[in-house]
Amino acid sequence: MACNQQLTHSFAHAEPIHAERIYDTYVPLSSTKNFKPMLPPIEPSTITATGTNKTLNESMIVRLMEQGYTRGLAKSLSDTKLAFGNRIWIVDNSGSMMTEDGHRTVVSASRSDSIKFIPCSRWEEIQECVMYHIRLADSIQAPTTFRLLNKPGAHFSQRFGVAGQGLNTNSDETTQTALSIMRNTRPFGSTPLMKHITDIQREVREVAPMLRATGQRWVIVIATDGLPTGEWGMGGIEAQRDFVHALRTLEGYPVWVVIRLCTDEESVVDFYNELDASLELSVEVLDDYRGEAVEVQTCNPWLNYGLPLHRMREMGYHDRVFDMLDERLLTKSELRDFCILLFGEIDGLPDPSLDWDGFASHVERELKKEKLQWNPIRRKMKPWISMKKLNRRYSPNRSCLPFW
Repeated sequence: MACNQQLTHSFAHAEPIHAERIYDTYVPLSSTKNFKPMLPPIEPSTITATGTNKTLNESMIVRLMEQGYTRGLAKSLSDTKLAFGNRIWIVDNSGSMMTEDGHRTVVSASRSDSIKFIPCSRWEEIQECVMYHIRLADSIQAPTTFRLLNKPGAHFSQRFGVAGQGLNTNSDETTQTALSIMRNTRPFGSTPLMKHITDIQREVREVAPMLRATGQRWVIVIATDGLPTGEWGMGGIEAQRDFVHALRTLEGYPVWVVIRLCTDEESVVDFYNELDASLELSVEVLDDYRGEAVEVQTCNPWLNYGLPLHRMREMGYHDRVFDMLDERLLTKSELRDFCILLFGEIDGLPDPSLDWDGFASHVERELKKEKLQWNPIRRKMKPWISMKKLNRRYSPNRSCLPFW
């Protein structure tokens, strides 16, 4: 959320569609018309104290590709699974999440190749997001823990996990329990983020020597809509200061923090955007899918910000090139690195600074192998990369290119 300091939601009055309990189903990521509503469970991997010791197998990669990921992105997920031993989600279920200014990302009930942004409450937006990541974590066996900000009631656990982090050893049963908790939780109460950060800091401190020994980190994802409060619901400057202090206790530990916002309130957005500058801690602040797409297009208009890219960033995928997408136009060297991340290793890919035409030819050939992706700005199926816009931005002969 760097190009546009204020979040943009031009789709605030998107036309709703009829979709019965859409957020209970797995949302496909591409135009495939024979998608399965939910990825079937994959055989569990061996779990170590800091995560799994296996990369994604070919079956996992194929299933991700069926959902719109490229082979390159699927392999990048495999790399991040090894790099991050655990993912911890703090899920805001405070009372303000009932505010009706959220947007769910769903597939049109009438067209399987069309994504709709459905007006809903903030809680329903986060529900859809978290339930997706429960299924994704299970399907690739990426150990993930979820912590609800407030206890959801006597019948549901406040903390649950999947892929080796749940209480049950049965992968499918653990996943269904996690989905059931998210589906049945209703927001209430305050936003005691500091308490959860303090608890997580204790967990990280215990495993930090092992993480450093293995070169791993943990991802902490904070999915929230509001400013932090104290445990008894008191907000204000003091509560915000305590929250920042709690985050500072994570400095020096091998962690990566993602803040997934679901609000347009300027004071909230500004507070979280300023965290990165005030902390010696790696922090990424994300808007919802279309909000991020607007920012990415502002900086790199040649890229179709496909939903798989956003899902990877939500779960903590970290690469410097990804960080730059919504901050500025990529350099030619970064562009080459991004294309390798997107498509995988490309035989004979030229250096675009030395041979632009050869580089563009290779990229165009790779694009033809990939399925079209829903473009959230144009609201239609488009290639991952617009070659016309790419040439317009990078070609040494761009002054000779037409502008239509």
